[in-house]
Amino acid sequence: MSHIKQAITLVRVNFKSLPKRLAASLVTILSIACVSAVILSILAMTQGMMKTLEQTGLDNTLLVMRAGAVSELQSVMFPAEVNILKNHQQVLHDENDQAIVSAEMFVNAEYKYKDKTKIKQGVVNSQSLALRGISQNTYLFRPNFRMVSGKKFTSGLRQLVIGRAIARRMPELQIGSSITLGGTTWLISGVFSDNNSVFESELWADLGVVQSDYQRGNTIQSVRIAIKAQTDLALLEQEWQADPRLNIRLLAEKQFFAEQGENLTRLIRWIGFPVAMIMALGAMVAALNTMYAAIASRSKEIATHKAMGFSPFAISSAIISEAILLGIIGAFLGIIPLYLLFDGWTAATQNAANLSQMMFNFELTFELMLKTLFISTVIGLLGGMLPAIKAIRMPVISALRAN
Repeated sequence: MSHIKQAITLVRVNFKSLPKRLAASLVTILSIACVSAVILSILAMTQGMMKTLEQTGLDNTLLVMRAGAVSELQSVMFPAEVNILKNHQQVLHDENDQAIVSAEMFVNAEYKYKDKTKIKQGVVNSQSLALRGISQNTYLFRPNFRMVSGKKFTSGLRQLVIGRAIARRMPELQIGSSITLGGTTWLISGVFSDNNSVFESELWADLGVVQSDYQRGNTIQSVRIAIKAQTDLALLEQEWQADPRLNIRLLAEKQFFAEQGENLTRLIRWIGFPVAMIMALGAMVAALNTMYAAIASRSKEIATHKAMGFSPFAISSAIISEAILLGIIGAFLGIIPLYLLFDGWTAATQNAANLSQMMFNFELTFELMLKTLFISTVIGLLGGMLPAIKAIRMPVISALRAN
């Protein structure tokens, strides 16, 4: 009998007898299930954030802010600077020969609401939401913008539209209802979508009203500029930085949001993956204990297999395959409930760049689940290797004499 046929025979015997040892194996299975759930959550969260930010911004759009500002919240610009920028020859114009430029204001608005739970009923809570003051030109930079329900806000009035991600996360914010931002009440006129971009985590209102309510005068915080194809950005930046009337930094809008995505997900990787690795180590120890206990209880059986002529390869294959099977069962036990409960779920996190809420969707894709299954299988494999070596080295006579 070849080594491979021997291994297949012992693996079959092991798998058939596994239900008898299932209770003892539950610790390993549950440990690996917890690790799988944590790893898949981190992967889904990271991918959800990255996808949201990667889908934001256009390649032919420049985002201009004050020099030294790393986010729109930190920037301050003036109308005179906007006029200089929009009169440049590389700026695109519409059919009316008007420069396609959008001056915008970004405010970290305090949303106040009453807690409706029985424990804290009547208590006023607050959280930060991103309020963007926009002009009509802003819509030109959002080709995927569409109204899901309701209508756009009316210029000059305290009306706003909310992104679809906010509407999902905060169902109490409905069309026709009022929302208190700081000390001012606004009317919600509609809900918009923008291809699941980060703008769906924002509230949009008339630029002039936002400037007035937040006492910003005529200042703005960022300018979006549509530029001609093949424009040399390095040369354009050099030209504008040499102008003494300007004190700005510029970068492609898509690049800006991609950098924000890297900063957000880096923190998750630094904290989440070390925690997951510590849990994985614990799961591996649980697998080791389970397999050592299995060997101790089946020492006569293993010795009998050796005496019958089964090779060390066949014996070790049977033990390792059992450990791998426990890893696979644990992986499915962690992946399936997470997929059923959280796939497509809208979550929120604090955006470190602007200190406001950013919404994103958990997307538990097949690729992420496959990665998680692979990691869980490796944990099972590593948990079975040392016990397999012990089984191979076990003396036949002493194992047969064991009680």
